[in-house]
Amino acid sequence: MHQTVTIADKDVMNDVLMTMKYLSGVYETAIMECTNEAVRNALRQIQDEEQQNAKMVFDYMLQKGWYKPQ
Repeated sequence: MHQTVTIADKDVMNDVLMTMKYLSGVYETAIMECTNEAVRNALRQIQDEEQQNAKMVFDYMLQKGWYKPQ
């Protein structure tokens, strides 16, 4: 018999935001250590897009009362 496991939306969104925060740090390190200017610029653009997406997730969680900034 299969059991259904449900994960609360709040937990899913929290995981998404934490992953986005982690990736932001990874991109920052790659940008700072990149010696190829074209690659660095591409990484900056990707990081900017990722931060815009993270802001949308953050705003959604804040609106729902699921995230309390410190």
